[in-house]
Amino acid sequence: MVPNLIYDVGMHNGDDTAYYRHRGYAVVAIEANPQACENAGRRFKADVDSGLLTILNIGITKEPGLMDFWICETHSEWSSFHREVASRDQSPHRRIQVPCRTLDSVLGQYGMPYYLKVDIEGNDMVCIEALRTQQELPRYISLELGQIDESVRVLFQLGYTGFKCISQFDYLPLQLPPVAEQRRAEFWHRMLTRRDLRRRVLRRSIGQSGRAWMAKRCLRIRHQPDWAFPPGASGPFGEDTRGRWLTGDEVRQAYHHYENLRHRGMPSVFWNDNGYSFWVDLHAKRNG
Repeated sequence: MVPNLIYDVGMHNGDDTAYYRHRGYAVVAIEANPQACENAGRRFKADVDSGLLTILNIGITKEPGLMDFWICETHSEWSSFHREVASRDQSPHRRIQVPCRTLDSVLGQYGMPYYLKVDIEGNDMVCIEALRTQQELPRYISLELGQIDESVRVLFQLGYTGFKCISQFDYLPLQLPPVAEQRRAEFWHRMLTRRDLRRRVLRRSIGQSGRAWMAKRCLRIRHQPDWAFPPGASGPFGEDTRGRWLTGDEVRQAYHHYENLRHRGMPSVFWNDNGYSFWVDLHAKRNG
């Protein structure tokens, strides 16, 4: 393992790469969308020229070769090898072909990272499964969560024993009992969104500036002392994530608890009215 190396698999607009470079890590950034890679090459020209950032315009798939990739025209973060993702909400989309490699071939060329971030809209488990062939593994992993039970099972088989489900709205952990930051965020969320008479009167009385102040109270957990995470960024990783590391059973229980609340129509800081809004990354940790 290379201790100062991070893989950003699914670089998108480069906001995660920018944070990792800010933290002093060398980065291998992987992105299938050629326009995103071109933009990142300009944004990070100094880092690319210095060798501290490598941008690979490839997709990660089970087999190498040219593959169809769907570009979402309205939400570039939804671009995917899966057309149903790129066309979400009837979004206009188009097909291109991109060169693809297996993750293990990239690892063989650039080394095993300290932290592996994966967010590739439906192909995340392809990356995780590719780690089965490796003798050493990243200390930390995160992936956009699809199926909690399958993801935890595979990661546990690989030797990961600590887990956190982190909301991508606010970087709060799905944990039982809730962390103090979640209770505070839920309070401000209720003040801003509940439609009972008392709260509506309060919102009218404080005006736009007061409501903006409340909104900032909700969003301040997206800030670190020296960094503000923009919308869509994956956020902190490793020991900088909030909450405690859970066992596999604990993280599954917490996720299913909140999933049941959402299905019952309960309001939460973890989702909104969109069916796909329960947006969670699964973080995993290996000891030793």
